Amino acid sequence: MANFYLNVDGRRTYVTDVGVGPTIVLLHGAAVGVDSTLTWFRTIRELSQQFRLVAFDQIGFGRTDMPLDGVYKNRLERTYHAESVLRELGVTAACLVGHSEGAFVAARLAITTPGIARSLVIVTSGGTAPYLGGSKDDEWISACEQAYNDPNRLDSEDSFVSSDPHLSRGPDHRYERLLRENFQRSVKSQQVEMFRAMPEAEVDYRKYRELQETYIFPYLSQINVPSLLVWAGEDSTVPVSRGVALSELMPDADLQVINDSGHYVMHDQAAAFHDLLRVFAGEDR
Repeated sequence: MANFYLNVDGRRTYVTDVGVGPTIVLLHGAAVGVDSTLTWFRTIRELSQQFRLVAFDQIGFGRTDMPLDGVYKNRLERTYHAESVLRELGVTAACLVGHSEGAFVAARLAITTPGIARSLVIVTSGGTAPYLGGSKDDEWISACEQAYNDPNRLDSEDSFVSSDPHLSRGPDHRYERLLRENFQRSVKSQQVEMFRAMPEAEVDYRKYRELQETYIFPYLSQINVPSLLVWAGEDSTVPVSRGVALSELMPDADLQVINDSGHYVMHDQAAAFHDLLRVFAGEDR
């Protein structure tokens, strides 16, 4: 695996670029301890014999530098960093795969950077999907507040690990080892403190919708590349109904639901996820 640092807009950025073949860009989501390695290590191992896999830690995550001002950069702001990374790497005509908030980044890149997306994959993304309306959103919003807004989960490594949605489904020793390493790094880099001071728009889920409603939905018609929506069947924070709502805004997209999986579908049901991605990204387009 080729791992290296790249200077991007003055920020040291951690990159993985491995394999030969059609390019797949893997974009991780946003939470304390999340980075490209934790999210995609199984995907990189599984698909690198067939594809060029590009993944990187977004600004404020993993081994990439924290923001100079110490203030959390939202998914729209991270899109600018992602665009610069891919430009530095010479990436064009790639299959853009985004998980969770990474899907917002992938979709926004497909909208704003013509030629960079050969195809688009949105994976279980509350940061991209529509809301359902009124009380229909209450249940999943409550689940998000429990999962992401509880400051006590950041008090210690053990409380953090015990609250992880993937590990709550069963043991995964390699994932847990990486998660513990990432939490320790998050404490040292001050990422934990940055998350404790998140802007209101990131923790108030009634306001959180504004970015996708402003920067994604009005421009979906501009995404004229093959698109795939992969949704976890049992993710209380992003229910399948929201994936269906997004598919209704993208009538040419294919929606695939992977049952018996939570938010980290690429780990919960790795074989099924990789089979879908292998076929979709490998099709002659």
